[in-house]
Amino acid sequence: MAAARMGISAARLDGITATQADAGDFATYRTAAPADLVVLAGVLGNISDGDVQSTIGALPRLCASNATVIWTRTRRHPDLTPAIRGWFADAGFAEEAFHAPSDVLFSVGVHRFHGQP
Repeated sequence: MAAARMGISAARLDGITATQADAGDFATYRTAAPADLVVLAGVLGNISDGDVQSTIGALPRLCASNATVIWTRTRRHPDLTPAIRGWFADAGFAEEAFHAPSDVLFSVGVHRFHGQP
């Protein structure tokens, strides 16, 4: 956490805040919402499939209009990424990019929120 804060300060990224808190507690995000950028790297592969769907469904409460969400997920069997992409669409997000190289199992998706926060 100290390294993140020092990096933010050194780069003079005013308005960027590093927070260390329980990601599963929605109260953690009160001061960050509505966010223009949400990064879900290392999250969607470490919670249950139902929690993945619930997390995506809750994102409109965190996102500003036109917010970008960047997410990662393995494509190990069973590959949940097709469902994830659908859940984003159901929650009011449009897919901007989906990168899933054939020679590795990782994937990266980028979605933009087109609904109202």
